Amino acid sequence: MSGNVAHWMRKHIHLGLRIVKTGIAVTLCMALCDLLNLQQQQPFVAVMTAIISMGRSIDNSVRTGKDHFLGAILGAGVGALLYHLSPHNAGLCGIGIILVIFLCQQCKLRHGTLMASFMFAMVMLHADTAGTIQTVGRCLAAALLGILIAFAVNLLILPPNYIHKIITEDGTVFSMLTDATRTCEERIAAPDLEAISVQIRLLERDIRLYISEWKVFRNRDNAVYVIARKLVTYREILSDLQAIDRLEMKLDNETATVFAYHLNRANALLKEMQQKSLAAEDADLPQDTTMNS
Repeated sequence: MSGNVAHWMRKHIHLGLRIVKTGIAVTLCMALCDLLNLQQQQPFVAVMTAIISMGRSIDNSVRTGKDHFLGAILGAGVGALLYHLSPHNAGLCGIGIILVIFLCQQCKLRHGTLMASFMFAMVMLHADTAGTIQTVGRCLAAALLGILIAFAVNLLILPPNYIHKIITEDGTVFSMLTDATRTCEERIAAPDLEAISVQIRLLERDIRLYISEWKVFRNRDNAVYVIARKLVTYREILSDLQAIDRLEMKLDNETATVFAYHLNRANALLKEMQQKSLAAEDADLPQDTTMNS
């Protein structure tokens, strides 16, 4: 029984690094707020900002951090203005949120909408000093503190190692396609082509994340370039296997020809990729294959 529970937990429960880093950022926010003796709602603002600003990559943290801070300024300003008109007014709260979201869209703060809405609510609904310049300034200072802590944690603590994931996922995709081709050839069971498709999408996502990183954090551009070029072939092989999978189990003369065509093509592509991978290990690629920053 305990073995089944452990197996289920390993399969379904995954504590990602982003989750761990978010917890670290929250702890640092609370500790720093206590050390600086910040008052009232500032620790809450700092913590919530750190949670919102924890990006999935270093570059993402920088880009979203700018939007978050500009959104915080916008939300706090609108909140202060409407508070002076009528504090805690339900109608103005709704109008204010609409206005904040609209302004974020007009200012192209795509990642700042949530932060702007949060800051608007903090300023508009605070019981005592909301709407004053002092409160707005404290909220913005706390928001900036949370953004900086989130960025520092993402940069210094367990920074994303996309190259390791990309190389591992590349090997996984190749193995899955090889096994699926063998399964199609034996025709004793249906291959799990959806799982392969999901794995290819994961590989594509991590390649995009790697490319989006600052150049200083990318030291394996050539290797990623080679793997990125493989994606086209991977999808061609997957397309061949999907065509085979759609055929009936019992082949007639016509379907047997289609079956043989797609199977031979898949095997040829796999063999060609294996040969290129072995050749790439023994030779360096030209430097002009590096990716753009």
